[in-house]
Amino acid sequence: MKSLITLSLGGSIINPGEIDTQFLTDFSIVVKEFVHQHKFMIVCGGGKVARQYIKGLPEGLTEGERDYMGIAATWLNAQLLTYYFKGHCSPILPTTVKKLSEHLQFQKIGISGGFLPAIKTDEDAAILADLFGSPILVNVTNVDGIYDKDPNKFPDAKKYKELTYKEFYDIVTPLSLGAGSNAPFTLIAAKICERTNMRIIICPKNVDKIKEAIQGKNVGTVIQNT
Repeated sequence: MKSLITLSLGGSIINPGEIDTQFLTDFSIVVKEFVHQHKFMIVCGGGKVARQYIKGLPEGLTEGERDYMGIAATWLNAQLLTYYFKGHCSPILPTTVKKLSEHLQFQKIGISGGFLPAIKTDEDAAILADLFGSPILVNVTNVDGIYDKDPNKFPDAKKYKELTYKEFYDIVTPLSLGAGSNAPFTLIAAKICERTNMRIIICPKNVDKIKEAIQGKNVGTVIQNT
């Protein structure tokens, strides 16, 4: 039986202001190299597009209503991705977790966006990876790992190659849960992954690094208990 690799693809990776077609092309080529060894579940975030649409909403809405606007952007990104994996995934996106499960039974790749308000797509990816027994969750993001402080502001910032879950919780400051908030990997998602001691790989936006991460190699920061 093929093992399932979960990839959490941040929306700002897909569309950092303009759709990164070169990256999506290269990313799809890399993933397709492994479809005979693994099945893949790719969960797409909303990124800047989600935040732009949330910002454009009228006042007086609940956080849940604002979340659904952001969720719509995740599915737009997911639909875009299906065309890069044509022939390997369903052209019709799953509207429920049950549908995604069916896709994974019959397709090499399952693709989705977010499902519920107040749940970030990192958390969606963690929940799905936990549910379907994925041993590895590769979180593709715009940073090359987890640091003890912001490396863009502090030249002496220390990068962590490996962290236990407890160390991760101690280092990462809880971030806002508001609609459209952004983080390399959320604490809630890590808590979900910890249940099965899943191997989380924080991976930079680099197709060579993504290829290595699919193979289980540490390309940024690995979170797991030894």
